[in-house]
Amino acid sequence: MFKMWREVMQKYILLGLLGLCTWEDIKKKKLTIVYILMFGIGGVILHLFYPVCSIYSILYGSLLGVIVMFLSWMSQGGIGMGDGILLVVTGVYLGGIYNLELFFTGLLLAAGWSIVLLLLQKKKQKEEMAFVPFLLVSYIAMLIRWKG
Repeated sequence: MFKMWREVMQKYILLGLLGLCTWEDIKKKKLTIVYILMFGIGGVILHLFYPVCSIYSILYGSLLGVIVMFLSWMSQGGIGMGDGILLVVTGVYLGGIYNLELFFTGLLLAAGWSIVLLLLQKKKQKEEMAFVPFLLVSYIAMLIRWKG
């Protein structure tokens, strides 16, 4: 019973983080790193006392965010550094496989939406687009699947 409670708690903490970051990404076109780091520290503390996945899975999941941060640096901001930092933190909560699922589903959703916007001529090819909302939708889909 207690194990189920801590897993549910961590799932909804991450949902809150993604919701907050989605709002910021849409409104301000940037993420507040302090909030993300606070959630990350909270996730590490939760895993110290109530581990849900192994330390190796957490490190593997966080590595994805580090790779995105590196790609952001290499592309001189073509990819948002905040997105990479957020993926480091989601890796702490989700572990490796689920963080990969979150990221790739978010990428597919963003690509599909981008194609729709380009076809409708609502956006130009080089125009920026918030990525975190697609991570939120991806995570909600994961939560629905886990309940079913």
